[in-house]
Amino acid sequence: MSCDLKLAGGQVIDGTGAPRFAADIALSAGRISAIGDLEALEARETLDCTGRIIAPGFIDLHSHSDWLVPGADCGALVEPFLRQGMTTIVGGNCGFSPAPVTDCNHDALQSASRLIVDNELDLQWRNMDEFLGALEQTPLPLNVAELVGHGAIRAGVTGNLNPEDPTGSELAEMERHTREALDAGCVGISTGLGYPPGIFAKPPELTAYAQWAADAGKLFTSHVRAYSRVSPVFQSDPAEIPHNIQALQEVIDVARAADVRLQLSHLIFVGRKTWPTCERAIACIEEARAGGLDVAFDAFPYTAGNTTASVLFPPEMLPHLESMLQSPDAMNGMRSLGNSVFSQIGFFLEDIQIMNANAAAFEQYNGLFIGEAAKCAGLDIWEFYARLVVDSQRNARVLNHTYSGHDGEEDALRSVLAHPLCSIETDTFLTNEGHQNPASYGTFPRVLATYVREGLFTLEEAVRKMTGGAADRLGWIERGRIHDGAAADLVVFDPAALADNATFDEPDRFPTGIERVLVNGIQVVDHDRYDANAGAGQVLRG
Repeated sequence: MSCDLKLAGGQVIDGTGAPRFAADIALSAGRISAIGDLEALEARETLDCTGRIIAPGFIDLHSHSDWLVPGADCGALVEPFLRQGMTTIVGGNCGFSPAPVTDCNHDALQSASRLIVDNELDLQWRNMDEFLGALEQTPLPLNVAELVGHGAIRAGVTGNLNPEDPTGSELAEMERHTREALDAGCVGISTGLGYPPGIFAKPPELTAYAQWAADAGKLFTSHVRAYSRVSPVFQSDPAEIPHNIQALQEVIDVARAADVRLQLSHLIFVGRKTWPTCERAIACIEEARAGGLDVAFDAFPYTAGNTTASVLFPPEMLPHLESMLQSPDAMNGMRSLGNSVFSQIGFFLEDIQIMNANAAAFEQYNGLFIGEAAKCAGLDIWEFYARLVVDSQRNARVLNHTYSGHDGEEDALRSVLAHPLCSIETDTFLTNEGHQNPASYGTFPRVLATYVREGLFTLEEAVRKMTGGAADRLGWIERGRIHDGAAADLVVFDPAALADNATFDEPDRFPTGIERVLVNGIQVVDHDRYDANAGAGQVLRG
């Protein structure tokens, strides 16, 4: 007996949360072929892993980088993902998937792709089967699984900015697109209820989608309608039920009605006055789970997250946003409403950092906070922000700060990360232009280094959160764990040297301590060497 590659002398953390153990691991034809004392086993190549941890490759349960991988330069572009140990991304999140494409949503999808990629995507596919097929013809740097976005489907039938409920025939067309995508191998359905057109969808429509996911035995994920204690989306008194709690309960009720497995996307608490609602939110989720609902959540280990600059505006403004932002009277009303809401949640325009303005006149402000940029431009802060949104055609990309903490105060963030129902994700992407999100470079090493060393959880539990725990949510058996026959997605790291080095000021810095990354048995990262042309990834159809 022999093998292609042997990892010798390491400590294995298998992704289940069980204690580490000493073992060699043999790989053959992209799979794990043996685990144990394999000193006598012949191998074409042996890697010495003495003093190192061998773990399953990290699964990013919430990514938007499915928009990047069709590009010719994707291998080079996603280097920071591989260098932090990521071997699989799950795309199509927040209701925003690259398919299906129809005459109704083509232009909106193509334009919106500028949020994530440097140049508009050439959408050469019409449905999810064709999109996944296109990826299968692409040398992928890592594995890709896909959710189908409710927003993409709704926009493909009724339009991106249509606030009206779908008619019976329109809902039937949405069902056809959804079931086709699930049959093509999508691992579930995502909703983005903070963005158009998802922001217009009411619970009966969402329950229908959740039921289609349940019928296919797949996951239903949701970016909920509000993540702050006060939101213009809701009209109820936040003193009685904070709006972010109401948004959580809305989606939980939808999932319960459909009897579907629910994944709550990026559990965050936006604004300093929202942080105290963390315990109530977690209790709400625990209560639903105790009542029989299969519900869990994911989170990123940072106090800021990337989004679109237009996310701040209430749904009634969205169909006519540009004209309203260019109207002095409308802007005065918007300024008044915004300042009122912001003061109630402890989040302000000054807490927003520009990643990529996506408008020539504003590119000089990339990396600056809105207050700094407005001062440099000699403009009122609200006028600056309005111009940024309009000139970028709503595609300005920003980092909103005060997510579950700020300036070293992280109690809410740590409560979320430490919870056993939490999986680790990045909610990010990479571009050649603009200011990056440090999560693109340091998410998984930050969890393994900073939070393990501070005692938030054990190293074994941290690994489970980013491997086996994520695989459990997707119903995967062959990835996310180390066992005989599993796919050979593996990370070898030095726990003593492990550190995340990316910051909000200097986000594009690689971590240290991640020494080797293997995707389907092929070594893509070897210390300082990264093979952008390995093409080791696969499309994971569910």
